[in-house]
Amino acid sequence: MDLYRQLKRLLKQVAGQDVWTRTQFKCQKVEYGGWSICPAGLSVDDIVYSLGVGSDVTFDLAMIEKYQTKVYAFDPTPNSIEWVKASRFPDSFHFFDYGVSNIDGEMTLYPRVRKGRQSKDMLTPVKGGVVNAGALSIPVKRLGTIMKMLGHSRIDILKIDIEASEYDVIDDLIQSGINVYQILVEFHHRFPSVRPEQTRQAINMLNNCGFKIFDISTTGREYSFINIAEYEVR
Repeated sequence: MDLYRQLKRLLKQVAGQDVWTRTQFKCQKVEYGGWSICPAGLSVDDIVYSLGVGSDVTFDLAMIEKYQTKVYAFDPTPNSIEWVKASRFPDSFHFFDYGVSNIDGEMTLYPRVRKGRQSKDMLTPVKGGVVNAGALSIPVKRLGTIMKMLGHSRIDILKIDIEASEYDVIDDLIQSGINVYQILVEFHHRFPSVRPEQTRQAINMLNNCGFKIFDISTTGREYSFINIAEYEVR
C-alpha cells in the first residue's frame, strides 16, 4: 500500500499537482494517530495545541497517555462539538468550540464536499463547487489571542488539520513570532482551488524561520516540522 501511495504521489508531482519535497532533518520519530512527532525533549510540562478534531482524538489521547502533556483542542464543527460533549476525556484534554485563523472575529466556512457530497464533520474556507449550501459563520481566534487567554508563552507541539485554513494560520504564526517546538500540519493543495504553490510558500516560510521537515507521510499530505534551535537546547 505504501508503494502504491508513493507511486500515486510521484505521478501527481510529475503532473504539477503535488509538491516536490523531502525530509530536511533526521531525528527520532514516533507516530500516533497518523501524526509523527520527535519525542526528544518532551516532558510533562509541555503544551499541545490540536487544531481540528472531528471525531478522532487518537493523537490527542496518545500525547496525554505517553507524555502526560496537556492538550488544548479546537474545532468549530457542529458534529465535532456534539461528539466531544457526549464523550468522556481525561482532565488533561481541554476542548474549545471555535476555530483558529488569522483574525479574531467571524468567518464563513463551508461543509467540505467529497465525491459530490457534503461532509458533516469538516468545515473549510474553500467553496466546494456547485454544492455550497450550509455555509456557516463561525467564531475564530488567532493563536496569539488564544495563548494570551490561556496564559501560555509557548506551544510545544502544534497539530494543524483544518481543511485548507492552515495557510492563514501558518502565516499569522510566523508574523507573530510565536514560540513553537514542533508543527504537524496536513496541507490541502489537493483541493481543486488550492494551488501547490501555496504549500511551497508555507514550507519556505517555515524553513526561513528555522523549522525543518523531519517526516512526510506516504500520501504527501502530513508534514512534521521541528524548530532546530529549540531542538538543540532540549
